Amino acid sequence: MNQPTQKYCVQCGTLIHVQAEICSSCGVRQPLYFSQQQYGGPVKDERWLACLLLCIFLGPFGAHRFYVGKIGTGVIQLLTFGGCGIWYIIDLVMIIIGNFKDSDGNVIKNG
Repeated sequence: MNQPTQKYCVQCGTLIHVQAEICSSCGVRQPLYFSQQQYGGPVKDERWLACLLLCIFLGPFGAHRFYVGKIGTGVIQLLTFGGCGIWYIIDLVMIIIGNFKDSDGNVIKNG
C-alpha cells in the first residue's frame, strides 16, 4: 500500500508533509484523521508481555491501561472494577489477539 507523503493544510490549503503537526505557512495545528495503524504505524511488541501480565493479574483495576498511557479509561476501570469484569475480559482478548493499542495508537502485540 502506497503511503501518502503530503496533505493539504485544513486552514490555508498549503501542501505540507503528511506527518506535519503544524502548517509551516499559517501555523495552524493539523488534525489527525487516520490512526497510525492504517498507515503502518509502529508496533510495540516489547511491551506485550508486561501488558498481558498486568491485565491478567490486575486487569479489573485497569493497571494495563495505566501502563500503556490510557489514564482516563484506567481510572474508569479502577472505579468500576473493570466494567464489572466485562471490559477487563474484552481488553484481555484484545491483548492476546494483538489488537490492543496504547494511548498513541501504536498496536501492542507479540512479535
